Amino acid sequence: MLKNKWFYSLLFIILFPIFLFINLQSNTETLNNQSTNLDDVTNEEMEQVIKLNPDIMPMRVALANRYFEAFDYSSALPHFMYVAENSEDNDLKSLSLSQIGWMVYESGDKVTSLNYINESLRLSPKSLLAETYKGIILIQEEETRDEGILILNSLKNNPALTKEDLTIIQEILDIYEN
Repeated sequence: MLKNKWFYSLLFIILFPIFLFINLQSNTETLNNQSTNLDDVTNEEMEQVIKLNPDIMPMRVALANRYFEAFDYSSALPHFMYVAENSEDNDLKSLSLSQIGWMVYESGDKVTSLNYINESLRLSPKSLLAETYKGIILIQEEETRDEGILILNSLKNNPALTKEDLTIIQEILDIYEN
């Protein structure tokens, strides 16, 4: 009898996070009212699911991006590093490497930052995020400014850019092209 309790407890502990993850990934229009919306899930809840299921890469990236956007780099970095080291999805790896590269740049290490961003571009040569970061970094130094301007100008023609991103790129170009 005691053996069955342990079995069912273990089964619940294993299946609940999987169920939660499936619901988090099933946010389609037809199931929108029935599934979990990540906007309604706290960082702490996501941390718990990730703790139980460390290889839930999309959730790790979503949580890391939340931290990144809040400039909580010390919380974002371990998640991005985990994805960069363990994911088999090159797009997720590339995104993580780009974000790591930007955080490293913000810490003042341009060379290491560009190494991460270049690795991101090696994995995903059309990464808008990596190209944007690279252009922004390069445009700020006199000796690499022309390359940065070239990269950012080429991005302006990409239809995948949002109006907001295009505005930011244009503002940066306006500052450094003169």
